[in-house]
Amino acid sequence: MARIFFAGIKHSGKTGMAKLVSAMYGLPCADSDDLILPLIQPMSVREFYKTDGKVAFMEKEAEAVREYISSHDSFIISLGGGACDNSALTDMIRSNNGRIVYLKRPENSMLPVILKHGVPAFLDPDDIEGSFHEVYERRDAMYRKVADLIIDLGPYGDKAEAAALIAGKLKENGYV
Repeated sequence: MARIFFAGIKHSGKTGMAKLVSAMYGLPCADSDDLILPLIQPMSVREFYKTDGKVAFMEKEAEAVREYISSHDSFIISLGGGACDNSALTDMIRSNNGRIVYLKRPENSMLPVILKHGVPAFLDPDDIEGSFHEVYERRDAMYRKVADLIIDLGPYGDKAEAAALIAGKLKENGYV
């Protein structure tokens, strides 16, 4: 039984890597944002977060993931970038034999990727770089605490290579 949860900073490659690695191992793959959508429709995840706030979003993420894992034995799920703040979610993952894998990317490679999609609600629009630095440092420390495995991806260019690295680490650690 492989219950693997990819975690990391927003736009660190969790979903893309989850799709590639799950295909290598023949595992179902899900993204927690996609799992939340049926619970918050007609809103998007971004709209829900902005209107209902962080706490409501974290509750919905935990509920959506709980529903998914209740009907699947093995899988890879990519979590939202702030999952490290959601103790209800991480506790539930642990109580269901899940393994949290932190896909770590360097801070300086992350902000340009994030900003391609607009300024997210968790950043201060008046101090984007400063607020991102604070969020990155805090979340990095938290992910290091909750992760069962940390994989330093560096500023990868080749996604297939990065996926092979992750797949190898999962196998090496007995997760698949």
